[in-house]
Amino acid sequence: MADTAVDELETFRAETRAWLEENCPPSMRTPMKDDEIVWGGKREKFKNPESKIWLERMAEKGWTAPQWPKKYGGGGLSAQEARVLQQEMSRIKARQPLFSFGLWMFGPALLEFGNEEQKMRFIPDIVHGRTRWCQGYSEPGAGSDLADLQTKCEDKDDHWLINGQKVWTSYADQADWIFCLVRTDRSVKHEGISFLVFDMQTDGVEARPIKLISGSSPFCETFFT
Repeated sequence: MADTAVDELETFRAETRAWLEENCPPSMRTPMKDDEIVWGGKREKFKNPESKIWLERMAEKGWTAPQWPKKYGGGGLSAQEARVLQQEMSRIKARQPLFSFGLWMFGPALLEFGNEEQKMRFIPDIVHGRTRWCQGYSEPGAGSDLADLQTKCEDKDDHWLINGQKVWTSYADQADWIFCLVRTDRSVKHEGISFLVFDMQTDGVEARPIKLISGSSPFCETFFT
């Protein structure tokens, strides 16, 4: 059994190496340039055209999220296979095709806690880089003590009404959607927090960039009115 598993893994390695050699464009085997990082989303411009080709090819294989289930667009790889994929990408110095808070933060939470409808709606777009996400957690006065957040959310039967502010919201001015912690019950501290996702183009959402001494910054203040 052990020999069979090793043989199967080596077969996967050979197939992966051949696929990468054929499909990874030449410029995607060079050190990543800051202005060529691909965050995805509706406004992604792809300064390097080969970045788009590389993302599309990797996403089609599900290899932007290699261990996520195939039914949602992931690669369906085992931990050992995912390690082989990373090793073979490193061997040819292949760039990561997609940087995404959806891949790193929202997607894993959704896979763990979301229902089937939510997974089918959001995860394929994360895998393919079609949606750019930002994180609405920290607030003025509620960063290290996140449970003290005050952004208020009320259930109005057919919609949620949100009023409050977030701060240090990375790339909020460029994101399509936000996953956001809000207070739905003021009578309790930890249990009164809910996790919402919504479109950043929703009426009453405003992202204001925070300028640092360098003259630029990934951070924003985000207001919900």
